[in-house]
Amino acid sequence: MLAALFLSFSLWGFPQDSLKSSPIVELNLQKAQYFPHYSSVRKEIYFTTRADRADEELQVATWDGEKFINPQALSSINQESNDGTASLSKDGNTMIFSGCEYRNSFGGCDLYESNWLNGNWSKPRNLGILINSHDWEGQPCLSADGQKLYFSSDRPGGIGKRDIWMSEKDAQGRWKMAINLGPQINSPADEQGPYWLEVNEVLLFSSDKKGGKGGLDFYQSTMENKQWLAAKNILELNTPDNEAGICQGVNSLEYFISRNKPGQAIEEELHRIFIPNSYWLPKKTSPKAEVKLEVKTEPSKINFQEVSFDDIQFATNQWAIPTPVPESLHKLVKFLHENPQQKIEIRGHTDEIGQAKSNQVLSEKRANSIKSYLISQGILANKIQTKGMSFLKPKVANNQAEARKWNRRIEIVLLNE
Repeated sequence: MLAALFLSFSLWGFPQDSLKSSPIVELNLQKAQYFPHYSSVRKEIYFTTRADRADEELQVATWDGEKFINPQALSSINQESNDGTASLSKDGNTMIFSGCEYRNSFGGCDLYESNWLNGNWSKPRNLGILINSHDWEGQPCLSADGQKLYFSSDRPGGIGKRDIWMSEKDAQGRWKMAINLGPQINSPADEQGPYWLEVNEVLLFSSDKKGGKGGLDFYQSTMENKQWLAAKNILELNTPDNEAGICQGVNSLEYFISRNKPGQAIEEELHRIFIPNSYWLPKKTSPKAEVKLEVKTEPSKINFQEVSFDDIQFATNQWAIPTPVPESLHKLVKFLHENPQQKIEIRGHTDEIGQAKSNQVLSEKRANSIKSYLISQGILANKIQTKGMSFLKPKVANNQAEARKWNRRIEIVLLNE
């Protein structure tokens, strides 16, 4: 059946105004199924399901050469709360997925890693504070080489509701601080379900920003000179309903997507669709290196979204800025001088030790100590607001002594004019 369908596309070409999809009927068995990921080496498809009035869980089904068979819950991964959106490494031995309200969660939903060992998936491991926050993280996509991780999050410091973020590994194989992909990708609306299409070097994701066909639409972007280009709506792939979640399929030019049909007995379905390469943005080739005379250039401007303030940590019951002055504060000063009209809010935080009233005062002192430093560096006081958060917004949701230091912190939020 698939071979015949693929042959018909090959012979007659693709319609230029739209791309037709068909439901994967053997997988659409519950109220909702979405965010597929197909592992070609394992010949398995992983996807999220939700029965009526039930939590989300991960399921897996096997490709038998003609269809998917034996869809079943991923029992070694699923816990009592919500689990979803798996992404596997190219060799099929590493899985990144989203788990909600686990005991070792930093808060909300976090990203976890599991490895294929002795014929089963290992106990999930939290990816840590450099990727997860006290807010929501989900819908991961692991690059083919395992060096980059794209995901969606609604944490502070973003541009809209949910944004696309990315982390990459350092030389020791550890995940670095996640960064926001910026305004070329993200918007004041929701951006979800990133997928790195390796063969075309294109980032795919969904957004419900203005200008689409309605609901969540698929968009694509690529990089040029290490900068993301403005994302473009894939009009031929979208409908007035919601499209979110895409991955490469079994056959050449085949992709699996999830589509939302409000009011139907099955609200979210998995579909297969064939997309010609001509629909993707062309690869951007790097210009050949030229030998040039050394020319002094102006230092690059600070990208606020790439600045992490995790190096500002306070001792217990203290509000003095650590010495030497953290690098993030030097970058913040430079950013504010480059953007003199920008207003910010400094939010001070404490851990949960001590009385609520004392912690409120301490958090305000921490915020004001940062404000005093910025003023000493020539930043106008009327551009700075402060707010004490006490211990009400922990970055780490457990009470271990080693973890508390991450909660004794500050956050910097850009304010609209």
